[in-house]
Amino acid sequence: MKLSGKVAIITGASKGIGKGIAVRYAREGASVVLASRSMDLLTSIAGQIHQEGGKALALEVDVRRHESVEAMVDKTVKQFGRLDIMVNNAGISMAQPSEDLSPQDWQRALDTDLSGVFFGCQCAARRMIPQGGGCIINITSVYGLVAAPGRAAYCASKAAGNMLTKVLAVEWAKKNIRVNAIAPGYFRTELVQGVIDKGMLPLGAIEKRTPLGRIGEVDDLLALAVYLASDESSFMTGSVINIDGGWEAYGYL
Repeated sequence: MKLSGKVAIITGASKGIGKGIAVRYAREGASVVLASRSMDLLTSIAGQIHQEGGKALALEVDVRRHESVEAMVDKTVKQFGRLDIMVNNAGISMAQPSEDLSPQDWQRALDTDLSGVFFGCQCAARRMIPQGGGCIINITSVYGLVAAPGRAAYCASKAAGNMLTKVLAVEWAKKNIRVNAIAPGYFRTELVQGVIDKGMLPLGAIEKRTPLGRIGEVDDLLALAVYLASDESSFMTGSVINIDGGWEAYGYL
């Protein structure tokens, strides 16, 4: 129970990595707020957590809108009295040739994958500062560390998210707010599995390109997410940790 007594918000909690983190945090003793635009899925996950004896609140939020994020934080504090952990996981993928990328799609990626992260950090920090501190974890991507063709908007926003993490870490350190990022490689989420099943993602080629020879499972990431949220990582801030089976380190075809 490494997170006993703590209160955590996880955005993008209806599926994949966000869902996995929320359920694990609840099992580690945290009261969790599940946030996304899919209330039906959130309600089901919250029910699962309640059945296991945990505490959960499902909230509909659009991270692209500052007022929506602010309301989410306000409702969290009203329900649980405080906010200790903020996980900015909500994001979208964007893959198309850069010469065809519309201004609308470019903006949509940045609004979700960058502005949404900043709004989450800012609104959380405004609550954490008066209470004496807290912990923020941003879920970015290995594609914020390396380039990929056809992913200009995605790579740019994720790379900016990594730098945002570092800036806020050094800015808020004296306020006892730790800010770190997890940069996943390919993981078998519902989204990724769906693309694989449609033949749009070459799983064999990705596994061959990955030194550990496979893509990640959500469980592979959860221990790290717990560690960064717990007091065990109390001297850790401004770090971007890629968890990718060796993808970023590998420089050979």
